[in-house]
Amino acid sequence: MVYIPSGTYTPFLSDKKTISKRKIKIPGFYLDQYPTSNLEFSQFLEKNPKWRKGLPSPLFADETYLAELDSNMLGSDSKKRNSPVTFVSWFSATAYCEFYGKRLPSSDEWEYVASIPPKNKDKKFIQSVILNWYGEKRPESLPERGKYKNRWGIYDMHGIIWEWVYDFNSSSVTEDSRADKDLERNLFCGGGALQANDFEDYASYMRFGYRSGLSGKYTAKYLGFRCASSSPPP
Repeated sequence: MVYIPSGTYTPFLSDKKTISKRKIKIPGFYLDQYPTSNLEFSQFLEKNPKWRKGLPSPLFADETYLAELDSNMLGSDSKKRNSPVTFVSWFSATAYCEFYGKRLPSSDEWEYVASIPPKNKDKKFIQSVILNWYGEKRPESLPERGKYKNRWGIYDMHGIIWEWVYDFNSSSVTEDSRADKDLERNLFCGGGALQANDFEDYASYMRFGYRSGLSGKYTAKYLGFRCASSSPPP
């Protein structure tokens, strides 16, 4: 894990009540350097068989859970071993982190680290990486981890997968956002632009919108995770 220094960042969405920019203070914490790999999750499954494919309750993982993880095949495929595990639910990702004495990062922690550009690059570069990823044809097989590195030495916050965060549903909406009565509907139907701190941050519109559509049991081909910790790793 890598120690993330304390600091502040300006979130994508402005304060709901004042509609003004605010900075959020993030205490120092630890974050996995890479998203969790297929090999690492397979090792977790060996010690926690109740989370193997087909065994979790439908309440905790949908029908595509671990659709592309065949532990028997990992031994002969080094690329597959080192690529991010996907098709994992929020519940299984949380169980993984807790088994190792960790937790999922909060959305503020994740966004704080994700806002740090690579060395000698600025935040516009981050947007270009994300938008290029959105626009390119998705690979049938995920690449090995290590494609993108930010200035703090954290890899692949952008450009390979989406990642679960602990409070992914903190801005959840129903399938029809018009039915929501709270201010989160401002994320949609053009209202999102009014609440955004950076009107040109199209990448964040997509990320926040994607999170809002998730449920805890949901799994997807390009959805993985990494762990965080408030205390030093053992």
